[in-house]
Amino acid sequence: MLKDLIDRKFYSLLNEAAEKIRQEQFIRVLAHYDGDGGNSAIILTTALKRLGKRFHLGYIKNLEGSAFHSRVGEFPDMLTVIVDAGSDQSRFIEDFKNVIILDHHFYTPGKFPGININARDFGIDGTRGACGSTMAFLMALALDEKNSDLIPFMMAGAIADKQDIGGFSELNEVLVREYGKNVKRIRTLNLEGTDLLDGITYSTDPFFLDLTGKPEATEEFLTGQGIDPRKHISSLTEDEKRTLTVSLSLRLISQNAGIEALRYLENDLSFFEGMDFSAKEISSIVDGNAKVGQNSLPVIYFLGQQSVKNEVLNNWRIFKTKLIEYTYRTLKDVYEESAIRYFYAPESEMAGAIGGVLMLYLLKQDKPVIGFNVGAYDTKVSSRGPRQLVRKGLNLSKIMGAASAEVGGSGGGHDIAAGAVIPRGKEKQFVEIVNRMVADQIGKVAPFQVEQ
Repeated sequence: MLKDLIDRKFYSLLNEAAEKIRQEQFIRVLAHYDGDGGNSAIILTTALKRLGKRFHLGYIKNLEGSAFHSRVGEFPDMLTVIVDAGSDQSRFIEDFKNVIILDHHFYTPGKFPGININARDFGIDGTRGACGSTMAFLMALALDEKNSDLIPFMMAGAIADKQDIGGFSELNEVLVREYGKNVKRIRTLNLEGTDLLDGITYSTDPFFLDLTGKPEATEEFLTGQGIDPRKHISSLTEDEKRTLTVSLSLRLISQNAGIEALRYLENDLSFFEGMDFSAKEISSIVDGNAKVGQNSLPVIYFLGQQSVKNEVLNNWRIFKTKLIEYTYRTLKDVYEESAIRYFYAPESEMAGAIGGVLMLYLLKQDKPVIGFNVGAYDTKVSSRGPRQLVRKGLNLSKIMGAASAEVGGSGGGHDIAAGAVIPRGKEKQFVEIVNRMVADQIGKVAPFQVEQ
């Protein structure tokens, strides 16, 4: 039971929010515009559907104060549940009481009159131990323990937030251990797709330089290893797994990937009875559809509308193809400062995805990377940092918040990954400020070393 797994005050606050939801007939859900937010939306809308509640689902793209206030204020009298965002923005909506926030990001407490439930308030690391989907899953359990069958989407959301690297931890681990007893886990290469050729060709996480996006090179690589390119990933023998793991590890090392990336090469792929996709595939499908502007399509599909399956999968492939193309293109145009690297992304929703691939698999692990997408009036910023620098004091959430404020914008997020929105034309000034702040946080940047 949930009450036996979490802090008593945490459980009490969840139940207070659950009771508020039970008393309403129509609930509005606002989810963050990414893979974790999308899985959170699937969990909450499914739980509401099972309760017989009517609901409206929307997404939050802009976390800037006035934009956030306007988004929440579209239906001021309706109970609104905000998931995977909202705690740090609660100071912008202090005139709204009928709001429940389910979040895991860093935030500064204010005078918000609604219910703000943040994992960090209960000693849980919101970067590694709980994500938005974790919080949505807790809310679903508080509504009805039978919603424990939504564990696939909690796991997929955590994967989208990279909280599975090295295995689930903290609250995520507790929930998977308690409610994932019927999950089938296979320890194998961390790939998606029907066969190895597809899995490596479309692999962006991990990203294999000169194999990802290149089917002919991938087929030649696999044949050279004595492995059938059309073989299903789950049917690899132990010898074949070992051979591929060694070869792909050496490739990752040669392209600047650090120990964190190597840990992600092999993982426990989780499969669920009655579902066509693993947790990793669900994560990728939900995130991919979000990145091409079709956030609600996977929600509709996982709510039971099978007719949209092909469209969901096509959007996933479109996103994968774009990400691969943009990553190769961007890799040639990464700009270097003393403490950071930065690039310009061709699409607003792709900066974070490109930055994540570059940081984890293709750039040296000695500096964070900043991605810009310049719009008509403002510029969206996405930042990613190596975990070894976070351990030395890097906190991109604080940097994005403070640096964006200096140029008239706003930002925040996690210590290892954060974002901002700044006025167009302020990019160079922003780079200078961030470069100085990173250097101040971690001291003189040491030469690149492979983490032991």
